[in-house]
Amino acid sequence: MGAIPKVEMIQKKKKRTEWVYNPEKADYEWKEVETDKYVFDETDKIAIAREYHERRCPASEIVAKYHISSAVVLYGWLDKYLNEKVCVSLHSETDNETDMSKKSKQQLEEELKAMKAENKRLQEALELEKLRSKAYDTMIDVAEANFNIPIRKKAGTKQ
Repeated sequence: MGAIPKVEMIQKKKKRTEWVYNPEKADYEWKEVETDKYVFDETDKIAIAREYHERRCPASEIVAKYHISSAVVLYGWLDKYLNEKVCVSLHSETDNETDMSKKSKQQLEEELKAMKAENKRLQEALELEKLRSKAYDTMIDVAEANFNIPIRKKAGTKQ
């Protein structure tokens, strides 16, 4: 597995106007207040999603570590970068294909172990996608039954 790249956040100060009490004037007034907001570029989002996926730690840990507003944002990044058609490789390509005769037995065993781990990860991802597909099918079935709306294209219909 590739090394997880270090994510560097750009801290951006943003101003907003708030209605606050001024004790000197004994009255409320509009005042500009600076807020701290973390901004992530696409590579940061991908790196954070990859770290969450590879470390298999709780989402709350990643949210706290990178000051993300909520776990929902993290899940949105996961959906966008790891599950959608935009699909980003979860692992950086560091191994170049070399002749097997040049590798030692220990290297071959390590590669086999890595491939088994990758196989297990891919099987887990496949199971997750099967569950997702079944959930979508169930959701469509329920929608068709409750709202009497044909969602699926029926066999034999003209286009």
